[in-house]
Amino acid sequence: MRRMIRIMTNLPDMMAQMRDLMTPSTRSTDGGSTNNMVQPEAPQKTITTGIDAIMKRCNHQEPAKMVNDVLTGMYSNQYLAGRTLTGVSGSGKEAKEPMDPEVVNGIIERVTASFPKTAPSLVRGMMRQKLANAVKTVRRKTEQ
Repeated sequence: MRRMIRIMTNLPDMMAQMRDLMTPSTRSTDGGSTNNMVQPEAPQKTITTGIDAIMKRCNHQEPAKMVNDVLTGMYSNQYLAGRTLTGVSGSGKEAKEPMDPEVVNGIIERVTASFPKTAPSLVRGMMRQKLANAVKTVRRKTEQ
């Protein structure tokens, strides 16, 4: 319920950000001629700015809670259940798709900046635990 309320309160900001990303550029791409074709401008926002927006709404009491909130805010449990941090299976099981390394590194950087005594390897472990929990959650929902 709290998550739904949080999403509802942040919905106008998210919609504005989406509008900004979808707005095409009105500049001409051929040196000033009057071409009627409007070329979309490359988005200025990167994945890391999305992480920053979510980080503002996260729990800042413990690193594990922050990691959990960031991953839950960015992805669904279904998505997380089908991913690993590196894409490599350690137990000989079928390999899953890797998470985007840019996103993983962005989360690690921000969590270690908020909690300087937390090693990056611990943050990776927290992310790995969240992915494992997502697998269990999805499995439980499909059994019902």
